[in-house]
Amino acid sequence: MDPLPSHTRWVIVGAGFAGAATAWALGRAGLGPGIILEQEYACGAHASGRNAGMLRLTESDPLIRALARRSLESIRCLDGGTQHIVQFTGGLTLAPPGVGLLLEAHYLALEREGVPAEVLSVPAALARFPFLGAIRFQSALWCPEEAVADVDALLMHYLRSARATGFTLYTGHRAEELLVEGGRVRGVRVEDREMLADTVIDASGAWAGTLGRRHVPLPLQPFRRHVFISGTFEATWPRSAPWVWMWRNEFYVRPESDGLLLSPCDETRAEPGTPPVDPAAADWLALKLARHARGFEHLTLRRSWACLRTFAPDRRPLVGPDSTLPGLFHVSGLGGFGVTASAAIGEVAALALAGQDAAWIDLAELSPARLNPEPAAHRS
Repeated sequence: MDPLPSHTRWVIVGAGFAGAATAWALGRAGLGPGIILEQEYACGAHASGRNAGMLRLTESDPLIRALARRSLESIRCLDGGTQHIVQFTGGLTLAPPGVGLLLEAHYLALEREGVPAEVLSVPAALARFPFLGAIRFQSALWCPEEAVADVDALLMHYLRSARATGFTLYTGHRAEELLVEGGRVRGVRVEDREMLADTVIDASGAWAGTLGRRHVPLPLQPFRRHVFISGTFEATWPRSAPWVWMWRNEFYVRPESDGLLLSPCDETRAEPGTPPVDPAAADWLALKLARHARGFEHLTLRRSWACLRTFAPDRRPLVGPDSTLPGLFHVSGLGGFGVTASAAIGEVAALALAGQDAAWIDLAELSPARLNPEPAAHRS
């Protein structure tokens, strides 16, 4: 690989979905060249490569739903089609007994926004999806446009497209600190080298919000969640079946090879890095399945891992310039919707970096300025 240049237009810190989609969108808009710095030797080694890959249009937050719809439209139009990247399996959100009215109210909001969905009674859901007999629920929300992405294929598509439009990826290179001159970011220090840039884009996932803000970082918090792969599941659960999400984040499940992929939707605070698996996570899953899915009582687990989901306090992404340090731009806080919203997040970032507005979303709702950061005198 060529040595790091001494100057470039953009330095993007992080080659997960936040950084890769931003580079992809900047390249599509003809706004290269730029550099992508990834501290690991493989891209997607953390949150971007350790998630379940579900594309949800029925998110609870209307802002996230808008990003999801926009993103799915873009993913459908990727060069070469989406057959190898996305499987449109559809998604089922189930209401546990006692909360069916909440699910119906959610459906009405989706209907107003034009999200294709319908509410199914238990008999209607079982007639259409017999495998749901393993789960106890009051009603179901069916969205045929929801899907499962091959997260590696999608991430690599963003990165290949970015390279083709003037971006160069450097793995195994960590941005140690910002170069600041006259109160403005002028670039980054990478190991023993300085690289000047017009703008530095912090898309570093669980590490985001600390670059150049060592003493008062942005209020981003990583949370650990566990995912399990079951042994062969003998019940009738087709490989092409939609994924199932139990309302109120009880658990989710989708087919995976000859078994099932499941998560108890657990959430515990964590530090940036590769989180260890908590042995108690299997018990959390067992308790939730015992409460809602007695048909899984003989399910065996053969593999597990933990991943990080990083959120801002309001659980919305941060996309926009740092309000106290010119030349620094944030694309972070993608939490559990990085895959779902990735293309739209990249588009929003490219628009903001070009000084343009978006007709379909209010960029102020994503701006880091909404967090009321500290005065400039407190910067590191």
